[in-house]
Amino acid sequence: MCHLQKLYEKYQDKGLVVLGFNCSDHKGIARALLRENGVTFPNIRDATRVAWKVLDKGYKGTGGVPLNYIIDRDGKVVDAWYGYEEGHPRALAALKKAGLPVEDQPAGTMGTQDANDMRL
Repeated sequence: MCHLQKLYEKYQDKGLVVLGFNCSDHKGIARALLRENGVTFPNIRDATRVAWKVLDKGYKGTGGVPLNYIIDRDGKVVDAWYGYEEGHPRALAALKKAGLPVEDQPAGTMGTQDANDMRL
């Protein structure tokens, strides 16, 4: 989550919007987690049956969190995947494709998440 916060801080003035969504944690737990991690980007908590049905039907057994979508200014989904690590090449490529002026990361800075990524 701290990596998403860093992205938000770095690119929010260039048009990046980060929106968190939580349908599983109790409100107090969710707020504490956001506070502990210094998260300032908007977050939605929806624990209704509808949210749970969407989670169960659409994402059951498909991966983990966070579920990430990069959506361009025209509303087109550029890429989507599970997990995130700072300097993640897939995220950086998607951000570039969406039109953000993303800096390339030096070789060797990507995390081990690549092997566990799931393309949607």
